[in-house]
Amino acid sequence: MSPKELLWADSEGYQRRLEKSGVALIAIQRILDTQPHLVRGAAEFLRLYKWVASLDPAHFTQVWRDPGAYFWVRRAVHFLASLRGEPLGTAEHDYLTDSGIDTPQHALEHHLREFKRFALALAIVAGADLTFEEAYTTSLPMALPGTPYVLVGEGNATISGFTQGAIQLDDPSRALAISNAGGTSDRGIHLELCPRLHCGDVNVYLNPATFRLPGLGIPREWSRSPLGFQFQHAALMSEALEAVRRFQPWTFSRLAAGLHTVALKPEDDTFVNVTISELPGTFVCTVPVDAYLLASSCIHEFHHNTLFALEEKGPFFETSEEDVIEGENHYSPWVETLRPLHGILHAVYVFQPVFRFWSAVIREGAFDGARLAFGRDQIARIPVQLEMGINQLRRHGNLTPFGREVVDALASEAQQLREESRALGASLSAPVIGTTRSGDLRPLIRGGHQVTVRESLLEHLEASDINGECGEEKAQLVAGVNL
Repeated sequence: MSPKELLWADSEGYQRRLEKSGVALIAIQRILDTQPHLVRGAAEFLRLYKWVASLDPAHFTQVWRDPGAYFWVRRAVHFLASLRGEPLGTAEHDYLTDSGIDTPQHALEHHLREFKRFALALAIVAGADLTFEEAYTTSLPMALPGTPYVLVGEGNATISGFTQGAIQLDDPSRALAISNAGGTSDRGIHLELCPRLHCGDVNVYLNPATFRLPGLGIPREWSRSPLGFQFQHAALMSEALEAVRRFQPWTFSRLAAGLHTVALKPEDDTFVNVTISELPGTFVCTVPVDAYLLASSCIHEFHHNTLFALEEKGPFFETSEEDVIEGENHYSPWVETLRPLHGILHAVYVFQPVFRFWSAVIREGAFDGARLAFGRDQIARIPVQLEMGINQLRRHGNLTPFGREVVDALASEAQQLREESRALGASLSAPVIGTTRSGDLRPLIRGGHQVTVRESLLEHLEASDINGECGEEKAQLVAGVNL
């Protein structure tokens, strides 16, 4: 398969990740089976693994397809490797910090206990009874993998198992019947159902509790937000998915293959939108007023997922002294701060389908007003940003042969987008359209003057290119030349 086909036509990367996580789970079991005294809790993990393996594979797949399973197996593999002297990665260090754990040994003990969450979910899905030898204590809220169920309440819950269709709590002593989920006004520990959207072949949970995991690198408290916010904006998300299906059906087919869970959040100062490589098939979006802006964000964030999956075929950058993953060293035309080369590559990739979405909206000619103006801003702005991003990758990136093929394919695509932009009459003199705090679309006016796309791009360069890396592009913008 050519790099272009991998970038835009391959939908199997999501399945490959699922299969790899299943293989890794088997490897973890084999290691602990041969070294059961390696870590406390190994014996119960092995018992639960055997029980899990005895159930219907379709039920297991439903649970193990949950993004949290990939997160769990990755941390388990790295913590096991650390016992052999391998260094911990950033995610593992953050895991220890967030969990208040002092050593990799203790982290692995804690993490093996977290496998009970998947066993519990599988018991629910399969309708099979399960009793833990050592009760499982978890902080709330807790999403039950592969299901719409969320265990909600204050503080912690201690769970002894699942019998007769109910989760058995030890502290407080209580049985939570699955059949009663979502039907109680109890303020104590109870089960709620998150929204589940169906749009064609796309099925997606709206569940912030999925992201309540240590070491993700985002504030955890927002994931405690009540599910009411998800229900309140479920119709807007459905409208956004319909817009993707209407204007970008090839991305919609990828959503059907790989999207699992989305969390919607209000406008605040924590963060805007985020996709996390350790939780494939997920992203978090700040809710705008306009469904088409939300559709654009969904396309953007999900393509981060796609590139993360593609990267498992091989690295894009050669090993070097520069940290291309986390080292914030280079100008990016999309953010205010310097960015790592890996982040710039991601931006070049995800903004191409965003351009395609807005160009399709404009070509149809069904909209006017602020939505149309925003689309014209995007189709004028994005090709220039892509040009600068590709130049940055070629100037500073020590690319692998695979990475060069990917960047060349992206550059070829970017050239086509520039031509399409011109054909649609895009102009850098178009007014900048931004969003207000409430999410409304408004032109950016400063001193009674509507700021243009050219002016905003130039202002961004002058403020953020602190190392002077894009002098040529700046000169072209000053001279009024479209890149």
